[in-house]
Amino acid sequence: MSKIRKGMKIFIHQGPAGVVHKLKNHHESKVKEEKYKARAKGFHLISDEERIRQKKVHFQDKIKFSVITPLYNTPEEYLLELLHSLVKQTYVNWELCLADGSDLQHGYVGEICREWAKKDSRIIYKRLQENRGISENTNVCIELASGEYLGLLDHDDILHESALFEMLTAIQKTGADFLYSDEVKFSGSIEAAADFNFKPGFGKDELRSHNYICHFTVFKRELLEGEETFYRPAFDGSQDHDMVLRLTEKAKCIRHVPKVLYYWRVHPNSVSMNLDSKRYAVDAAIRAVSEQLVRSGEKGKVKSNLPYQTIYRIQYDFDSKNKVAVLVHDIESEEEYSETVKVLKEHISYKNTFIIPVWKDTYETDGQALNRVIAKTKCNFFVLLDSHCVPKNKGWIEEMLMFAQRRDVFAVGAKVLYKDNTVCCAGIALSEPEPLKIRFLCEHGNNEEQGYEAMLRYVRNTTAVWKGCCMIEKSKLSETGNFEEHIQGYEDIDICLRADEQKFWNVWTCFAEMIYLKPDCKSAYAEGDIEGFSRKWKERLKEGDQYSHLRLVELGLI
Repeated sequence: MSKIRKGMKIFIHQGPAGVVHKLKNHHESKVKEEKYKARAKGFHLISDEERIRQKKVHFQDKIKFSVITPLYNTPEEYLLELLHSLVKQTYVNWELCLADGSDLQHGYVGEICREWAKKDSRIIYKRLQENRGISENTNVCIELASGEYLGLLDHDDILHESALFEMLTAIQKTGADFLYSDEVKFSGSIEAAADFNFKPGFGKDELRSHNYICHFTVFKRELLEGEETFYRPAFDGSQDHDMVLRLTEKAKCIRHVPKVLYYWRVHPNSVSMNLDSKRYAVDAAIRAVSEQLVRSGEKGKVKSNLPYQTIYRIQYDFDSKNKVAVLVHDIESEEEYSETVKVLKEHISYKNTFIIPVWKDTYETDGQALNRVIAKTKCNFFVLLDSHCVPKNKGWIEEMLMFAQRRDVFAVGAKVLYKDNTVCCAGIALSEPEPLKIRFLCEHGNNEEQGYEAMLRYVRNTTAVWKGCCMIEKSKLSETGNFEEHIQGYEDIDICLRADEQKFWNVWTCFAEMIYLKPDCKSAYAEGDIEGFSRKWKERLKEGDQYSHLRLVELGLI
């Protein structure tokens, strides 16, 4: 009935053409999804040769992993599959810590665990007198643990046989004290699993928007020092989100291992499949994010970003006395500038806004012109705005300012669309194979769709933002240096990379929407100094982009 109601609503507001358009988009999305699943199968599987190779690898530091798994009425089939997944690990220095809160009717859980523990001393089992809930049961597991690193495994899920091997490889390479991997959902055979979650690198704002880290999470035991408890019972339902928020605040080196190392079982009793009856989980996540704001000394209101219950939006407090200069650049004529100003005045609700043209002298590069104008402005924030980029909503400056005013944020980019409502830019990623060395995320995607894992519908961190529309606090230029004056066309990418080196975040927000009136947003880069940019950032380009997963690029999803 809900689909019928939605169809009628579209018919009333948009007519028959709107219904046809919606059905077409739905069909195209389904076709894309099926093609994706067909291509994605096997991404997580390893060969016999690779399995043998991993078992032969000699690690300099044989770190011990404690895998933490609370049990409660675990179905026998699930429990056996979990145990087998540990025994099959290609890295052998591990222990499995089990705290069992099952009721008397599920006595087989204890019988199976004790039987396996007799055969393998790495399996540590404790029967609880009563079920204390997910948080308290997990805390008991941790009390049993003796490893340097802890890994979290739910009682109805399965670890990839290379999970611990890959985590140790990453630890020894980077010194990471907090790590997480990609995952795949399954309901039957793991060999046929194709519902993957390919994740970006760690982003503070992305984590506040939703708990994308989830599984498989591994962290150094030292991060628990000073913590009253690992899981806090008050946050049951979103205890993982609360935990990840707290531990990543303390971690010195956070690493995403871009491999599928976790099988997340989907069944009717899982929280992910039954959110309507577990509203408490959403409320707990809102409290967890709100508490982090308090710990960070930031003020803002957290709420569900409806209709997405488990995606959260933060509206940060900001000082309305801040002065914002909108620097209109790439102006082709005075008439064009006048028209842009007219549209801007109709779509600016923030009072302390000043529109300033960037007229470039013939001898100047874009970077020189921007530095000259910025030095003269008395505003403490500025927006770089392409003259062909116009606002779609009135509150766009406020939406960007609430992030730009944060001490740890450098540049804030807007969602930029083409006139046909396809995406122009949703953040910028580095891409060495690309001719321009950059990739505009979600370019030409349909704005009516969510994007991969709803990435068009929440605030994210990106490597860089586009000078077509971005906001920067003027004082932060002294920490990063002015705009590059000798790499024409790449001024925005270059300064974002320098800001990243200074441990600033670059933020992309979907709540400031703009429209780009030209058909191609990347002409400045095509005409720019690609070679100069490539030379300067050669090593960084080789590393790849942490927010642009190679699998998603391969599958054409971003």
